[in-house]
Amino acid sequence: MEEREVCLSIEDARNKAIAWLENLGAVFGPHREIQIGRLGDLAGKETGVESSGVQYWRIRLDFDPGKGAHFNAEFGKGPHRKKKAFSFPGGKALIAKLAKSRNPR
Repeated sequence: MEEREVCLSIEDARNKAIAWLENLGAVFGPHREIQIGRLGDLAGKETGVESSGVQYWRIRLDFDPGKGAHFNAEFGKGPHRKKKAFSFPGGKALIAKLAKSRNPR
């Protein structure tokens, strides 16, 4: 099971996820692709971004019953990939509300 950090708010979770990725070496710049959700309330909605460069990283909004509302962050690929979930209060109702305004660009 991946590591999980419980955060105080959605902003706190997002900021901690970004800082975690940057500490591992992620560079947030123009070389990225929009992630589109495939399941639940986020299906067809913009859920996050991933790198399109050499160093792979990804951050996306998600919900599942075990972790609740959270950001998934990943760095690297294959057996050395690092993953961490950053949970925040609000649950499924908040994700449904956020999904309404997250149409793909």
